[in-house]
Amino acid sequence: MALREAFLRRCASSAPRGAVEPDDRLRAAWDDALTTGGLAAELAQGLADPSERALARVLSRAHRGVFTLSRVGVHRIARDAISGASFLVLERDDIGREVLALSGEDAPLFEARIVAATDGCALLPGVIFHPPDATPLITDLIRVGLERGMSRDDLCDSLLRMQHTFRTLSRIKIGYAYKPEALGPLLGAAER
Repeated sequence: MALREAFLRRCASSAPRGAVEPDDRLRAAWDDALTTGGLAAELAQGLADPSERALARVLSRAHRGVFTLSRVGVHRIARDAISGASFLVLERDDIGREVLALSGEDAPLFEARIVAATDGCALLPGVIFHPPDATPLITDLIRVGLERGMSRDDLCDSLLRMQHTFRTLSRIKIGYAYKPEALGPLLGAAER
């Protein structure tokens, strides 16, 4: 409970007043702050409960990726399209249940962070879905990004910018938002 209270205090003190951000992006931003940004590790130092300190440390080791979620027998499996890693998602993970309920024949790829537990993994709440029509384009973009030597974070950030472009610009076609040029300049291009 102390981890949650410390997190909420930190959120309240840094949230811009009057700013409106879609809920999924706001949750993803806090996932990033807790994990990559080191907020969970920083908060862990001030927690008295050893289990809450351990939970905060686990958050700092979350796996970020572009996932599909499927059911294999009775298990839910999240597969990362970037690394090829597969994760057993806990049955008690309500976010995983909700994502799986949205899955169908044309289930979209989604960006998320997954944290490990002793008996499986759980999705953090900052899940951002890409449009279903973008799936083949994202597959190609991941290949191009990896060929360019992009890190997982840079690749995910680029895909989030593309999703944001598609979501916010009116009358934009999917192929305009999700294109290799939107990955950014080639690494080493500035040195030429």
